[in-house]
Amino acid sequence: MKRLIAIILLFLGTQMWLHADTQRLVVWQKSGEKAYFDLTDEPETTFEDGKLVIKTFKTTVSYPLTSVLRYTYEGGTITDVGEQTVRPGEMRYMQSEDKMAFDGLPDGTRLDVYSLDGIKLFTVQAHEGLRTIVSFTSYPAGTYVVKAGDATIKFLKR
Repeated sequence: MKRLIAIILLFLGTQMWLHADTQRLVVWQKSGEKAYFDLTDEPETTFEDGKLVIKTFKTTVSYPLTSVLRYTYEGGTITDVGEQTVRPGEMRYMQSEDKMAFDGLPDGTRLDVYSLDGIKLFTVQAHEGLRTIVSFTSYPAGTYVVKAGDATIKFLKR
């Protein structure tokens, strides 16, 4: 069954990739939050250990299946996250070489940053209506893990 789902998702992902300039992957969580992935980032969806895992060439994010309502492909050109209105319950993020920016996080949301060996490095707290920045400028190149609510995002600093 998992293999059949993977084949269907691969087919859908390939079809959507052909229209990547106007499409995005949306993960709908039971909490009402949504996360968006631009298809130009080539998101790949898989299921691993009870989680929905979305990998792009920029990052990897995982969501417990128990918290995912559905995921869909939607139209609409994604330009700059800063230019779009983030509706309540939506989380969006973008990243540069040494920073991540989050929009739409509820007030007080903690973003915990870990090294790959599980050591907590620091925490950033979100404030409603403001962009939350997680900076890796003082850390060496490598892979880091950011936990924001139920979302787990891997960040690669080069």
